[in-house]
Amino acid sequence: MTGATLTQAHQALLAGNLPLATQGVEALLRAQPDFPPAVHLAALIARAAGNLSRAEDLMRHSLNLPGVVGQMRAEFANNLGNLLHTTGHVSQAESAYRVALAAFSLTPARLGLAKVLLTLDRPDEALELFAHLPPGAGGGAATLLYSEALARTGERARALAVLQQQETTLREDPQWALALAARLAEMGRHAEAEALLLPRLADRAPAASDPTTHLALAELYVQQRAWEQALAVLQAGTERHPHHVDLLSRASALRWMLGAGTGFADALRRALRERPDDAALRLALATSLDHAGFPEEAEQCLREGVARQPEDATCRGLLAVRCAESGRLGEAQAFIAHALLRAPEQEQVREQAAIVALVALRTEEALTHTRWLLRHRPAGQLAWALHTLALRLTGHADWSALADPAQVCRSGRLTPPAGFGTLEEFNQGLATRLRRLHTLEAHPLVNSVRGGTQVELHPATETDPFIRAFFAMIREPLGDLIRSMPADTTHPLYRRRDSGYRLSGSWTVRLTGGSGRHVAHIHPQGWISSAYYVAVPPEISADAARAGWLSFGRPPYPIPGLEATGYVRPEAGRLALFPSYQWHGVEPFAGQGERLTIAFDVVPAHAP
Repeated sequence: MTGATLTQAHQALLAGNLPLATQGVEALLRAQPDFPPAVHLAALIARAAGNLSRAEDLMRHSLNLPGVVGQMRAEFANNLGNLLHTTGHVSQAESAYRVALAAFSLTPARLGLAKVLLTLDRPDEALELFAHLPPGAGGGAATLLYSEALARTGERARALAVLQQQETTLREDPQWALALAARLAEMGRHAEAEALLLPRLADRAPAASDPTTHLALAELYVQQRAWEQALAVLQAGTERHPHHVDLLSRASALRWMLGAGTGFADALRRALRERPDDAALRLALATSLDHAGFPEEAEQCLREGVARQPEDATCRGLLAVRCAESGRLGEAQAFIAHALLRAPEQEQVREQAAIVALVALRTEEALTHTRWLLRHRPAGQLAWALHTLALRLTGHADWSALADPAQVCRSGRLTPPAGFGTLEEFNQGLATRLRRLHTLEAHPLVNSVRGGTQVELHPATETDPFIRAFFAMIREPLGDLIRSMPADTTHPLYRRRDSGYRLSGSWTVRLTGGSGRHVAHIHPQGWISSAYYVAVPPEISADAARAGWLSFGRPPYPIPGLEATGYVRPEAGRLALFPSYQWHGVEPFAGQGERLTIAFDVVPAHAP
């Protein structure tokens, strides 16, 4: 009878009948509260209902029950890994997948771990996982991931060839066309990529119901800076999938950048009203509102989340930071204490706990959290950024070696690229090209820019000779910096020294006088970060108060006593290089001048 009830409940879940599935699993749990398959099925039902915190609690509980070994343990841990990865807890997802593989050689767990490693920008390690897959194991999913791993290590032609060789086998797989389009786009073959994606939407075929098709086509248009086309695709996607978080978030962000103002997030607001217990929707709305400059509404959104789901650590942790930033330390400490009680193993909660402790000047407590973070992710850039703040507050000598700009940052004027007469002439031409790209109205909702615009650059496919020359020009200073690094396996910057590097992202930022600035931040996915000054108002360079200068060491949190520890004076032709974990920002500057820069992140060619 137990087996039949379990099967019926599982089938109801697969059919989307959550009330029937819940009824069946609750009957099982009343009879056997610690029956592992029933506990785990309850977790899957909670996940389907959007109650992600409860889903995680139940999955962890099911893993710890007696008799959960072998393949059952692997399957439970694999599902936990999937949940953690979906909710952004990637380091914990990595641990869960490794637990699964230690219990049983489960192919889905191996592929899940590969996805996590790609998320963490560790494609070399992901490739190693495929070397241990039996021939044919994982099917099309393995082929698609293998292709992505190759592309992420720079082997774009080989990544494309892997997909093309499997065309006969995978052509009917909706994900194959998406992956092939991505590989083509990475090589600048945009028209071919578009030709693959458009038919999937035009005839409203079943494949078109997949939100990833809309996301992929929108991303293709974004790469070509065709903003209105991208937004149209995203809006069409939200009409078919009115509660899909990624579609709603991307559409809201693009509306904001195109100047929609306060109504940019109306679709997200409506989706949350319709599904008030969907934690992912709530987090997306609160984050978007906060980055757009509506902190009060963002806070109210989080408070409503706590009221509806009192045990959700995510909302409490975010509220703790918000309260700490606005001087309400008592409330901040209460929120973070509850979040830690509920989710002491969540990396994000530990980060938030460290921030609250730093603002409250509870440095030993902050060090406890940052050391936990570094044990769990030794190369975590935010972990090191918070750790250096705690060391600096305590007066620890290690701070200087880790984050003193005089020791770990570098800046200087560059030599003009080959074929260009002077650096001034090169910068004038480069500035003209970059200005043509800055057609948006507002800053992105995912980074530090405020009162300005940011546009992504794509070094592998850029055709403009000035932009291509820029990326050739930075090779020598980057190589010099890497070669100058001492051998030190304990240092977060030097321990990652490699024979080469890969660009992991590049963009141009345009700030104008009066409001343009960068909120203090770090680059969590980088190793070495940068700022190259293309055009600078003369009044900035001579500003005695250093308005518009690049500052190091000042965090975005109101931590008493932590002011800037170094500056870079903006000058057209100057390149600043610094650790990605180094806090940096730019204060607003007066006048109507233009501060035009290019920035990029690099990671080791073979990331440790």
